[in-house]
Amino acid sequence: MGVNFAVGQEIMAILGPSGCGKTMTLKCIAGLMTPDQGKIVLNEQVLFDSQQRINLPTRERNIGFLFQNYALFPHLTVYENIAFGIRQLPVAQKNERVQQLLDKMRLDRFGHRYPVELSGGQQQRVALARAMAPEPEVLLLDEPFSALDTQVKERLEAELLEIQSEFQGHVLFVT
Repeated sequence: MGVNFAVGQEIMAILGPSGCGKTMTLKCIAGLMTPDQGKIVLNEQVLFDSQQRINLPTRERNIGFLFQNYALFPHLTVYENIAFGIRQLPVAQKNERVQQLLDKMRLDRFGHRYPVELSGGQQQRVALARAMAPEPEVLLLDEPFSALDTQVKERLEAELLEIQSEFQGHVLFVT
């Protein structure tokens, strides 16, 4: 499979039939899978280069990933799920960032709840907040609306566009 694209400060959608490599492309960008060959560059930083034998670990790529199934930790509260990727921050800074995201995602009343106590749309917003918590350079969204009914999907698509307008990075969206 060959892929070549450049993304500005916008949402770029990757479209295609099931099994064509859309999710695999996102996983390669995130460092969750290693391509056989090629090069991945983000904002002039080489993340992967098969010829130069460069393969930055996932934790060093500054990428937020919203998985298709949201991948929330069931044993952690909404607050703890969002804070998971920024545990290394000083407590006051971490608390401030999580509260900002709870407010932005309209989840401020749900910080103490567990994922099982939330609707699908609320779970999706928690997962998006967790992906955004470390202020990544790029957000990778892997079919984030596939498990939602049409009405919820349309509302969340509009919310995503609103959030993206405030987000200072790149967004790749698989659908």
